[in-house]
Amino acid sequence: QRATRDLDRDALRKNQIPVVRRLTGGRAVLHADELTYSVILPETMPSLPTNVIESYRLLTEGVRRGYRALDVPAEFSVPLTEADREALRKPKSAVCFDAASYYELAVDGKKIAGSAQVRHQGAVLQHGSIPLSMDDDVLFDCFNLEADEKVEAKARFGDKAVSLNETLGRDVSFDEVAAAFTDGFRDAFDLTFEPLVFTESQQEEIRQLVLKYESDEWIWKR
Repeated sequence: QRATRDLDRDALRKNQIPVVRRLTGGRAVLHADELTYSVILPETMPSLPTNVIESYRLLTEGVRRGYRALDVPAEFSVPLTEADREALRKPKSAVCFDAASYYELAVDGKKIAGSAQVRHQGAVLQHGSIPLSMDDDVLFDCFNLEADEKVEAKARFGDKAVSLNETLGRDVSFDEVAAAFTDGFRDAFDLTFEPLVFTESQQEEIRQLVLKYESDEWIWKR
């Protein structure tokens, strides 16, 4: 995706929405009322499949069980038809949640979570977004679309994606969702969790990385 072509920078400034470019690539996501997660582990971990799609399915099991802890019947989406696969190869929209890819999670055919994975220098990163609610108007304001294109895209988006609040028919709190997904990952992988506290030297390294990754040179160079 070309950010300089697809995104409306004036609208982003008007809505006070900062832009970041993620290492996993893919189409644009509006991070707003949501829970996000990241999993980082070595490629050499014995239980991790070497196949990217299968390792993606394995790690996303923690997300699936998080939804189950909230009584949401989320299941893995697998594009079965050639038309579905073609839609992934040539998406109609610049919006990430417009279509569910291999082993992403869906409810009644609608994408409910978005995740992505990248492998680099011996490490695996998988991260994703679990929307509590979605504001379609703000989302589509972020893109360079003609008025008629925007109407068509919003109508199609409503048939393709769904939020947690909409699925449950009630408003959920961030803390409730965070607890459910903590339980989901604990259950899926038999984990124990310990809070991470960064040292001062690590904090300084983080500050230096922030300078790089929030710079216009990094964000808009593709």
